[in-house]
Amino acid sequence: MSGVNFLGSASGLPLEELVTTFVKAERDVKLGRINTQKKTLEASLSGVSRLKSVLSAFQDAAKKLSGESLNTRKATVIQPTDNKTYIEATASNRSAAGSFDIKVNQLASGSRFETQDQAFSSANDVVSTTNGKLTFTAGNKSFDVDVTADMTLNELRRKINENSGNFGVNVNIVNAGGSVGSKLVFTSDISGDGNDLVVSNNNAELDKISTVATGSDPAMVQKQVAQNAIIEVDGITATSSSNVFSNVVQDLDITVKAVTPEGNNATVDVAYDKESVETNVKAFIDSYNALVDQVNALTKFRTLGSDGKTVTSEGGALAGDSLPRNIMTQLRGILGSNVDTADSGLSTLYSLGITMDKNGKLEISTSTEFGSESGKMRFDKALNENFDSIAKVFGGNNGLVSQLDSFISDFNKGGGIIDVREKSLKKQIEDNTKALDAANRYMDNYEQTLRKQYVALDSLLGGMQRTASAVTSQLTNLPGFNTNKS
Repeated sequence: MSGVNFLGSASGLPLEELVTTFVKAERDVKLGRINTQKKTLEASLSGVSRLKSVLSAFQDAAKKLSGESLNTRKATVIQPTDNKTYIEATASNRSAAGSFDIKVNQLASGSRFETQDQAFSSANDVVSTTNGKLTFTAGNKSFDVDVTADMTLNELRRKINENSGNFGVNVNIVNAGGSVGSKLVFTSDISGDGNDLVVSNNNAELDKISTVATGSDPAMVQKQVAQNAIIEVDGITATSSSNVFSNVVQDLDITVKAVTPEGNNATVDVAYDKESVETNVKAFIDSYNALVDQVNALTKFRTLGSDGKTVTSEGGALAGDSLPRNIMTQLRGILGSNVDTADSGLSTLYSLGITMDKNGKLEISTSTEFGSESGKMRFDKALNENFDSIAKVFGGNNGLVSQLDSFISDFNKGGGIIDVREKSLKKQIEDNTKALDAANRYMDNYEQTLRKQYVALDSLLGGMQRTASAVTSQLTNLPGFNTNKS
């Protein structure tokens, strides 16, 4: 900008308005096209990104119907009594269907030791007057604790519990008083036959808090032996060093929580997880329909009113773009195709009860208008009688999931069709921004040049007006120039 604030003040002409009009007209021409292009490019980039996102969502929904997902098994436990859990069970995808009678005879537990009566009178009693070391061992695990001179019973309790190598020894003090006194109690989490806790020492003064004495003082008393869990599966006895039985029934994990009542056992039923499959199929349908809605919104054309000028509905970001419609055409072809590796008679979505409505959306219809069986009837029949057929249509080697995954990946992957389109649009937006910056610089120069020209014109016209005024003034002073008309 030139900084001229009173253009036209010399000549009295509306030069400022004239310059402003010229600059606006030039700006509208130069910047209008660039700004329009920018809006179009940004809308296209947004539209392509939304298309990519909704395609990814549909791809994810389809993957939940892959072979592994469709083979999901569900273990249902019937407890012996209400309001109490005796066992829990989890089936892997390789579990065979079946029903099993489970009796829990014994839970696995770790060992428990306590000090002799009157070994200590309170938690503040000194454990030892000299330094020593305790070694804790159970199964193949061990850790050491240093006992310092004059350490109290309570200080020892805290030191053992806080030891970084402690594998599961819980130490408590029971202040019983009277003829019992205060007892130090060791409880080990290491369960299983033969895994009793062993506490040894290198100082006979520590015998009272050890399970193995090195001197004459009596060692701790064992109150509970480490033991296995014992169950019966259909009358067959099985044991486990923990309360978890893995693969006692092949590919089934059973966790025991309580001993079952006599004559009242638990039951574990293993079956296909049909509820999960039904949920995932419906999510697949909903995701595809969301894709249809998004593509329709992106590709709709602008509509005009009856006058042919008034816009009644704006067009979509990708109106006129062939990409989304080509994608949908190919997707419909995949969804309507026959899966060669599936069972005869149950090799299409239609045979599973999934059809397309007049709007191009998937549905499981309850209507029997076009046949004796509705889509819902066909779907329920496949789910209950031909579960494996559903898995083959969706999750087979050449099932719909693998076809859809491969197809969508070609568009969404790095270097894919949509990725290339996004990068191209971003580059065009970048170039557009540079063009806009250049246009703004041009407009600044144009306005400055125009103002300089009109400043000169204003000065010239102002001088001419002053000269004309002076000449007129001199002429009026000549004798006889003015005529008295009175």
